[in-house]
Amino acid sequence: MAFKQELLKNLILSLRARTADACRFSAMSLQERKRAVKASADVAMATARGGGARWPKAILAAAGTTSSNQSCKVRSSRCRRVVRRCFREKRRGGSAAALAGSAAASSVDVARRLVRKRTMALRKVIPGADAVMDEASLLREAMDYVVHLRAQVDVLRRVSEAVQRSSLLRDSVWPQSALRGKEDSSSMRQ
Repeated sequence: MAFKQELLKNLILSLRARTADACRFSAMSLQERKRAVKASADVAMATARGGGARWPKAILAAAGTTSSNQSCKVRSSRCRRVVRRCFREKRRGGSAAALAGSAAASSVDVARRLVRKRTMALRKVIPGADAVMDEASLLREAMDYVVHLRAQVDVLRRVSEAVQRSSLLRDSVWPQSALRGKEDSSSMRQ
């Protein structure tokens, strides 16, 4: 529960900082608001989590970079993947089609490839997991990240419900008071 309270406090502070820097929240487009809330929620979650894991550090580092640096990072990681793939194919002595045409792979090789493929997919999803990390550490990091993502979703859902309730209350109270004001002004005229 303490994590959720810290997350909510950090979320409010982060949203205030983002909206004060850019412009008024109401003047933002829907996409800008969406990005601001997502970035604020991620930074709040990473700040509330603190040290001990790699993903909070990666989120906070990514929040500090500009979008141009981010696109450059994406491009360079893509280039590295292409180079690695080409190097592996050269080392094996052929392309993937030549390997498929060769003798059938054993079930152990298939299982290893499947585990490697899923591990790489998991590394792409977890912030900060692209660094060299063994599979056990990667799984611990993933479990920690998922637990904190669930808490983030719970906090954001509660905030959304509170905002909806307050807007419903405001909308239901406003017309009645407006009607009373009109009745009072009409009775004064008579």
